Amino acid sequence: MTPDKRKQTRHQTRVFCVFKNDINLDETEVLMLNMTSGGAFIKSDNPAPPGTPITLRIYLDPDGEPMSVSAEVVWWKALEQPGEGGMGVKFARIDEEDLEAIKEYLANLISEDLFN
Repeated sequence: MTPDKRKQTRHQTRVFCVFKNDINLDETEVLMLNMTSGGAFIKSDNPAPPGTPITLRIYLDPDGEPMSVSAEVVWWKALEQPGEGGMGVKFARIDEEDLEAIKEYLANLISEDLFN
């Protein structure tokens, strides 16, 4: 088993987002199953290969406006492999305001876990 190279703790989520492969511009609706302020695991039946630049529209608030984040696929897992099929992404370009919104969202998840 390889050691976890993440610098931040992952938080379990179920965040709706849309990812667009920047090469062919196809859009796919997906769920982020875990997230940090630096990246996420995205459940997908058709993950993009590592190194692929993608754009994410992330809906932290299902009724609100999405944030747009540029990311890069770091690794992927095919559906045939054990566990959820999908891809790990690293956020590449993110507005400071959106980064703060992600950090606040994750902090709220932590406080809900601690006090519920």
